[in-house]
Amino acid sequence: MSRTDKNSSGTDLVNGRITSTLLAFSVPFLFSSLLQTLYGTVDTLTVGHFSSTASLAAVSTGAQVLSLMTFLAYGLSNGATVLLGQAIGAQDHKKAAKIVGNTVIDFAVVSVVLMLFLVVLYPTLLTMLNVPEAAVEEARRYCLICAFGIPLIVGYNTVGALLRAIGDSKSPLLFVGVACVINIIGDLLLTGVFKLGAAGVAIATVVAQGSSFFFSLLFIMKRGMGFEFTRKDIRFDKFTTQQIFRIGVPMGLQSILINLSFLFITAIINSMGLTASASMGIGDKIVGFAFLPQNAISGALAVMVAQNIGARKPDRAITALKVGSLVCFVIEVLFLAFCQIWPHVLPSLFTEDGEVIRLTGLYMKAYSIDAALTAVTFCMGGFLNGCGKTTFNMVQNLISTFLGRVPATFLLSRIPDTNLFLIGLAAPASTLMTIMMVGIYIGGGHWKKNLYADESIEAAEQ
Repeated sequence: MSRTDKNSSGTDLVNGRITSTLLAFSVPFLFSSLLQTLYGTVDTLTVGHFSSTASLAAVSTGAQVLSLMTFLAYGLSNGATVLLGQAIGAQDHKKAAKIVGNTVIDFAVVSVVLMLFLVVLYPTLLTMLNVPEAAVEEARRYCLICAFGIPLIVGYNTVGALLRAIGDSKSPLLFVGVACVINIIGDLLLTGVFKLGAAGVAIATVVAQGSSFFFSLLFIMKRGMGFEFTRKDIRFDKFTTQQIFRIGVPMGLQSILINLSFLFITAIINSMGLTASASMGIGDKIVGFAFLPQNAISGALAVMVAQNIGARKPDRAITALKVGSLVCFVIEVLFLAFCQIWPHVLPSLFTEDGEVIRLTGLYMKAYSIDAALTAVTFCMGGFLNGCGKTTFNMVQNLISTFLGRVPATFLLSRIPDTNLFLIGLAAPASTLMTIMMVGIYIGGGHWKKNLYADESIEAAEQ
């Protein structure tokens, strides 16, 4: 099969117009991210409306614990995404089947390990998070139920990652939609009707993602993956596993550590009082939605780059990076302009407290600058992930976060008569550090070294 053949079950990412292909591939990523964001919001709204404050606190805290496991699993699955993407780009379907089969074994083991980890350690984790005494029991029930559902949650995310790697971003959107509908029905039934509180939300989450996982498996069994794959391909391979974890572990650790850094920053802002804390919370929710386009394009870019690296088209990968960065930058500059001109409009959707609206507006004026800058860094990160350079990506992100943003936030919070605008400037300042480090790395051609993961596997096997 020649390299110009189109994968029958996914978008052709190695031929044709880059801009239209990248945007078409990114749109399902965007809607998947939006549904997942709303997914978590529905849990909170349902518990907040039908249960007690203790249940709400239990779900909020328990979700943070579960998210650490989810981030790690998602990062690891992206290791398989990069390898499979390169194999698809190279039209090496034998190797693609080998990677998929090995991923099945790897993530079956990973899911069990994560399940046991959470079952054993969730009481300690909840203690570390200072869960209010009234919410402790419900938080424990929530974590325990979700812990036993981790194999289903990992499977759900892994299938989606593999499908995106072959150029299919539409099917994972369908699976997210199925999970979202089942989750909403489960929340309303278990929490609203049967009054199970946090436990009801946990059960709904596990059932929703489990149902979506089995639905995705049936979907793949019927449609296939665009290349021959049999039970014989499901076997452990040492070198493929090493490559998956070499690429995936840094991505998982990066997600966990950066989210932990946000907890540190939250603690710093919380020390400034209730109003400042509420303002930052609203600001972060607004920014979370504003970042969805760049998250989507970054994720799509990682797959597109991986396939083009596999097809030995590094120049096309670089062009995709430039296109993705430009599109993201234009979107976020519009968001920046809106926040500078009408800083109070979006915060007023969340609260009627005038002081909170004012402080959130100040915070958004500074943070919207970061949105424009991260439009570039997110795409750079997606490019590096697609190249398999996840270790460098992790290191530079941790440097800019823990040596830049966290200490800058602390220092700016200690300035006499400080405000959330000044504190918000810590984010774009640290992002500038990222742009400098990654710009030098990419501009200097360092990303081209040891570029082809498949070659390193073959060398190890020989």
